[in-house]
Amino acid sequence: MAKTVAIPEELLRELVLELSRVEEVLATIEELLNEEGLKRIRRAVEEYRRGDYIVVDSSEVKKLLE
Repeated sequence: MAKTVAIPEELLRELVLELSRVEEVLATIEELLNEEGLKRIRRAVEEYRRGDYIVVDSSEVKKLLE
């Protein structure tokens, strides 16, 4: 028979939040280890420094996604 353990909801929420943060860090590390990904990051940083980007608000993005 399987044993069960009660976990407080707040603790479970915190665990999920922290795991999502760990996932973000791992995804960043993976991207940095990937040569093509590192090139994209460097290109994006250079474009940002030059001011070569477009600023949109979330409502414009939502319209495009519909």
